[in-house]
Amino acid sequence: MTKREQEILALMAKGQSNQEIADALYISPGTVRVHVHAILQKLDVRDRTQAVILAMQNGMLNS
Repeated sequence: MTKREQEILALMAKGQSNQEIADALYISPGTVRVHVHAILQKLDVRDRTQAVILAMQNGMLNS
């Protein structure tokens, strides 16, 4: 997973929306959607909630 995808996953874990993530990282909401899609594929999960749970269970989140 790329550094940017890890940043986005961490913000997803904090419950932030695509728009909030876009604002925080100074990128477009469309770019966030692309990254979220890549995260879901790499983790082989169906949705954001599953991605966050898997990341937490595997120690992928720093905070």
